[in-house]
Amino acid sequence: MDAENEQGTGAWAGDWMSMSPSEAQARLMVLVQGCPLGIFFDDPEDRCVFANEAFCQMMDMTLEEALGDGWTLRVHPEDLPGLLAARAASVAAGEAVFRAEYRFVTPSGRAGWVEEQTRPVFSPDGALWGYVGTVMDITRRKEEEALLQRLNAELSAQVAQDRAEICAHKEQVADLSAALRVLLAQREADREAERRAVVANVQGRILPAVERLLGLDLPPQAQEAAQELVRAVHEAASPLTRRLMDLGLTRAELRVAELVQAGLSIKETAQRLGVAQTTVESHRRSLRRKLGLSRRGSLRAALAALEG
Repeated sequence: MDAENEQGTGAWAGDWMSMSPSEAQARLMVLVQGCPLGIFFDDPEDRCVFANEAFCQMMDMTLEEALGDGWTLRVHPEDLPGLLAARAASVAAGEAVFRAEYRFVTPSGRAGWVEEQTRPVFSPDGALWGYVGTVMDITRRKEEEALLQRLNAELSAQVAQDRAEICAHKEQVADLSAALRVLLAQREADREAERRAVVANVQGRILPAVERLLGLDLPPQAQEAAQELVRAVHEAASPLTRRLMDLGLTRAELRVAELVQAGLSIKETAQRLGVAQTTVESHRRSLRRKLGLSRRGSLRAALAALEG
């Protein structure tokens, strides 16, 4: 800053205490009118007695229109009752500063938000002179806050929707898994039923026919082939048969074991094999011994456990 400007600034600033009242008032008015904030003064009854140019431009009204309660015409009708009540409560409580945010609407249709701050002003002897206040346009800030709230609401809604979809997918997966387990169990049951049907057919039809061949007067090679066929049929008929063969059971004992497992009695087993009941009882005793089963234990249950 050059010397001339410094002198000009200093002269303008000067000593306010040495100025005449008219000079001080003139310079104070320059400051008030040049302030970018809306400034107003109210009397002790909280009625407007002055508003600067920024206030009038913001509210789209003349100073004459703003005086008294005229400024309230620009406050949004929904916000005015609450604003007046809050102002009165602040005055009654003797608060040092009153703050409020409210909407305004101009005759041209322009609308926005302002933030008001008002404080009481007292004379040197403590008498209330009135109230001085400022209003600042915060429309942009309010729009940004509204946008942020809307985005947060949309984000929350999207998160809730995504969670709902995830839960729905989890339920679908759980339902599909349960259905798959049921299908697999049914398939296993069907396979077991088919296996039992094959075993029953082998034991009930094929094996007896092959065993009858062994009772015929066959040449040695044919006899050996028939015995091998019986052994193969036994092995294919049931996993139990293969396990029993590992225990060193004879062909006759294997056949008795299969019939016992099928639920045939001693008499029925003897008839099926074409032997005496005492022979069947002998084979059963041998089975018990080789299975390590006591006399009280169930032979059929032991065979079922061995198969499992």
